[in-house]
Amino acid sequence: MDLLQSLDAYRHEASWAVWKTDDAGDVVGDPEFPLEAATEAAHGRAMIVALNPGGIPSAEHPVTPDWSNFHSPNSRHNDIFLAHAFVGTPFWGAYMTDLHPQLVEPNSTLVRPEQEEALRSVQSLIAQARLLQSVGTIICLGGKSLRSISAYADLIERETGIRSIVGVPHYSRSNANVHKHDAERYRRLVHEALGLVTEEVESGPESSGKTRSTK
Repeated sequence: MDLLQSLDAYRHEASWAVWKTDDAGDVVGDPEFPLEAATEAAHGRAMIVALNPGGIPSAEHPVTPDWSNFHSPNSRHNDIFLAHAFVGTPFWGAYMTDLHPQLVEPNSTLVRPEQEEALRSVQSLIAQARLLQSVGTIICLGGKSLRSISAYADLIERETGIRSIVGVPHYSRSNANVHKHDAERYRRLVHEALGLVTEEVESGPESSGKTRSTK
């Protein structure tokens, strides 16, 4: 059984850090989910976790395809920034989800779950980590995701053995004061936060020597 089958129960709220690329390994086209490529690239070594969904299906796309979180063709979601950030890194193929998938709200300051609900969300995250089996790092998209997950770091480590919880800047347009609407700048910021050093701009899913870990 492949990982997509193992996590199938979460297909409506989660995804994998794989986007469409050309033969050279460069990100191309709209950030729609490439099922075949993801099935081959998916791994359980890391989880990339945002706080909550920021939008709902539009009138043009009323049905949300499986595994389409973080892969919206609507440019206002800025999902393509994630593709550029993770292509050519060890985190290409990692599992992606929201901590609070049930709380749809574009303004993260309004996402204020009660303690019991927050605990249930963390317990669900733990359940997903167990299905992945080999998670070594949780990458949090944005400061609020990092704070929310770090608050349960002891529980997460006790239940899963995961000790590494790190944060990277959020990719949304509302964080433009940080990434300046520049995908390459966002890539550099993410790599700095993760301890990755990009020696060349050009890289792909199977990049060799262009991206290395300083850890």
